[in-house]
Amino acid sequence: MRLLFLCVLCCLPLHSLLAQPLCPSPLRVGFDDWPPYHYYQQDGDKRRLRGFAVDYLNAVSARLGCRLIYVERPWKRGLHELELGRQDIAMEAYFTEDRARYAWFSTAYNPGRTALWVRKAGTDDETDLGSWLAQGHRLGITRDYYYGAEISELLRRYPDQVSAVNDVQNYRKLVLGRIDGFLGDSLATPWGLKKEGLSEEVVPHVMGIYETPTSFMLSKKTISSEFVQRFNQAIMAVGKSGEHALIWRRYTSAR
Repeated sequence: MRLLFLCVLCCLPLHSLLAQPLCPSPLRVGFDDWPPYHYYQQDGDKRRLRGFAVDYLNAVSARLGCRLIYVERPWKRGLHELELGRQDIAMEAYFTEDRARYAWFSTAYNPGRTALWVRKAGTDDETDLGSWLAQGHRLGITRDYYYGAEISELLRRYPDQVSAVNDVQNYRKLVLGRIDGFLGDSLATPWGLKKEGLSEEVVPHVMGIYETPTSFMLSKKTISSEFVQRFNQAIMAVGKSGEHALIWRRYTSAR
């Protein structure tokens, strides 16, 4: 019987083998409420999980034949559970050496752009964040958000001008004049401002801040390096198929 099974496998075409499910069990995916990357949308009497990262991961998992279970978790708790192997995947993650101890990082799927957001009437002539801070401007950042090594070092040079709160607090502090600008994700911030009714008052500064592509994190406790290779191939397949552009427009046009 075993020999017959092996013969059947050998006779299968390569594309049939690749089409077989690669996941031995459902993959547990952590998420928090961060539109438009992952959030609940009311659909009649039901809540439906939506978002750019959710749609992208669904497209990737469909190519792999994987089943996903989404589990709502605060971001820091999700990372801890990923490290312990209680969670398999985290979305929208920046690479850090510390996280690489316990997680694989997939091929990047989002350009991860950050902008400086200011009052519409308060744009300045500075061309970089260092010059802007050197002029004495007060900056808001998001608590527990990683801005990359270069920006983090710059923020450490101006501790008295930088305050860390949540996104909505930054919006309100800017409008009230308690800060002169804040750093915010180029995709998520317009959604947050629209929800707060501030889209006409707060705009992105013309200066470029930085771009750090984001990836999926996969737990080294539960995911093999071989699976990560297949996972990355599926990400590339989504991009080449044009589905990436469709998903991107779905959430940029909704602003």
